[in-house]
Amino acid sequence: MKEVRVFILLVGLGLTVLSHAQEITGNVTGKVKSGSGEALTGASIAAYQNSETPVAGIAADDAGKFSLQLAPGRYKLVVSFTGYQSRESELLVIAGKTTNLIITLQEVPTELEEIVVSPEPISGTGLTSVSIEKTLRVPANFFDPVRMLTSYPGVVAANDQANSIIVKGYSPNYVLWRIEGLDVVNPNHLTNAGTMGDKPTANGGGVSILSSQVLDRTDFRSGYLPTGYSNGLAGIMDMKLRAGAADEMQYTAQASLIGLDLAAEGPLNKEKGSSFLVNYRYSTIGLLSSMGIDFGDEAINFQDLTFSVNAPHKNGGELSVFGFMGSSKNVFNAKPEEEWEEEKDRYDITSEGLTYGVGLVNHFKPGTWNFVAGLSYSSQLQERNSQSVTVPVPHVYREHYDSDNSILSGFIKATRKLGAYGNLETGVRLNHYQQQLESETVTQAYLDIFTPYVRGQVNGLLLQPYASWTKYIGTWQVNAGLQYIRFGFNNTDSWEPKLSVTKSGKNNVVTLSAGTTSQLQQTQNYLVTGSRNIGFTKSHQALAEWKTQLPGQLKLTTNVFYHFITDAPIVRDAPYYSTLNQWDGYLWNDTLVNTGKGRNYGLEVSLEKRFYNNLYFILSGSRYEAKFYNGTTYQNSRFNTKFTSSLLAGKEWNKKNRSFGVHARVLYLGGVRQPLIDLALSQQIGTTIYQEQLGYLRLPDYFRTDLRVSWRKNKPGYTRTLSIDLQNVTSQQNTAFTYFDTFLQKETTKYQLGIIPVLAYRVDF
Repeated sequence: MKEVRVFILLVGLGLTVLSHAQEITGNVTGKVKSGSGEALTGASIAAYQNSETPVAGIAADDAGKFSLQLAPGRYKLVVSFTGYQSRESELLVIAGKTTNLIITLQEVPTELEEIVVSPEPISGTGLTSVSIEKTLRVPANFFDPVRMLTSYPGVVAANDQANSIIVKGYSPNYVLWRIEGLDVVNPNHLTNAGTMGDKPTANGGGVSILSSQVLDRTDFRSGYLPTGYSNGLAGIMDMKLRAGAADEMQYTAQASLIGLDLAAEGPLNKEKGSSFLVNYRYSTIGLLSSMGIDFGDEAINFQDLTFSVNAPHKNGGELSVFGFMGSSKNVFNAKPEEEWEEEKDRYDITSEGLTYGVGLVNHFKPGTWNFVAGLSYSSQLQERNSQSVTVPVPHVYREHYDSDNSILSGFIKATRKLGAYGNLETGVRLNHYQQQLESETVTQAYLDIFTPYVRGQVNGLLLQPYASWTKYIGTWQVNAGLQYIRFGFNNTDSWEPKLSVTKSGKNNVVTLSAGTTSQLQQTQNYLVTGSRNIGFTKSHQALAEWKTQLPGQLKLTTNVFYHFITDAPIVRDAPYYSTLNQWDGYLWNDTLVNTGKGRNYGLEVSLEKRFYNNLYFILSGSRYEAKFYNGTTYQNSRFNTKFTSSLLAGKEWNKKNRSFGVHARVLYLGGVRQPLIDLALSQQIGTTIYQEQLGYLRLPDYFRTDLRVSWRKNKPGYTRTLSIDLQNVTSQQNTAFTYFDTFLQKETTKYQLGIIPVLAYRVDF
């Protein structure tokens, strides 16, 4: 027995000595390629930390690949190659996790080689690219890159409970979602969260189905959409999945008050470089409710699974396959009659959703042309039922909402060089939509004009061929393109010309862009009586953007935009009912016609310091107007919040493989608007009757302060991170909307979320 104890002691001492002797490092791997997909052999990769002298550097091999081992910490990574524009990016290295990077350099004239650009992809006009590392460090965004966007100018969260966003005064309905460049259904759980009517929305939800564990970055384009981008007047949200580690198996486990994440990644074939990544997440916000946080007494649950497979093949090609599935459910049970305090208390309400999708993208180069082709199928089923337990006074007795939407999306694009510093891109995007909707509201004084019954299908092919040409002439860049869009459901179409001119200097880039973008209508609008043949809403967009690099790693971005919107459906003979004000379940019972118009214009400014030398911040603001024509004059639209302002800042202190960070965000935003309530009619009908012809009420301005405190420790082979996020630290009461409460018999105010704590513990190994 004594010998056994001695043996255990010696083994323990040996492991202790070994662990102290083992150097703690993290791996950084990647590939450097040109815009046409060619490997850039010999490209220089240099890592900087708190000085102008690189702490490590390497040249890319014959396949454009590189590998670095770095001590844990934050770095500036600079990639350069003769004849190409250099790129720099923020880099976080931790123990136990390989960071895999795909870096694309653009071939440019000699005059532009020394201009270093940020990690945003090529054609970055009107583009905000958010890395997942940035998403994870921003306080109180529920690990969601879309919520991160509210730190940039012109972006407003429609409600704290959801990631639906108002961009430049547009309804959240005008944002298009993509995954790996493929159009998909709304990829969010709890799509009814934060709405006035508690009905599912087209473009937002309580939580993204794609967990932060699987994301690489999110590219958001707004203000001007280049050729190849359409069907999203406010902007296009393209979520990119990262490739799994190709060298060895790695894992991530995260437990938080939002839920539990478990992720695994690793090689499928080390010789060929193929890998996989999979993440499962289960969440129950009931944990927060048990702490006394008010979520409206609803039982909320969701779970999701996401995977991606990445497989390089010959001639520098690459095949990626992805899939996702998520289900969610929230239930509210009516309270006993003696406990009723508001209208909702006397209802049984159930909302359920199931969303799934699978897709693939293949990059290949058979000759002088570089091809990318993609195909995906995604579907979303949503059902909401509300049933009153008793009928003491006139009010809504029953509500039923049922939707089944799917998109079969495919594209193929081809690019090739045209002489020196020029290229041609041509392609086509095909989406087949299958959309079914049934919506019914029954009141004791049922009047179909206010609560119409809608039921039907919208099925059709959306065709989008396009071509664009780009040419560098010294320090000038010209891009011109033309796109055509046609919807087979009703044979409506639109032409979209685009033009962009850029002048680059050593520290400045100025771009002037103009073009037309078109978008389909919401499903319910096609189903309104006599409205099957309504066409696209069009936005004629102009954007002037100036980006400049300032001393101290500062980046200043300023833009001025003007959007003239035409062909927006309005109710015939009642133009104050405009789809430009539509979001959460607006339904009409009169024919819609494409004669509505509007105009959105404004100024946006942001000053950003990247996370070098352990400090970063983003200071942003905007001032804009969003108007629609009501038949006699232009008036404020529902989403004209007038201004945005925000400050996001963070600081880390590092010592012996440990780091302690404090991050804070302050949001001060203009209040959204809502139609005025007809109180007498609401009392008569038994539900809230909003009357657009009476005008719009601007709600109070929005103010919120968020805080995040984090601690990270690197050990040989793994890293632990502990953090706590506090949303709305001061518990500011921000108005969400007002409605007529049929139980209280008066107009009542609903507020957004108060203080929300989110504690998280994460291990990467």
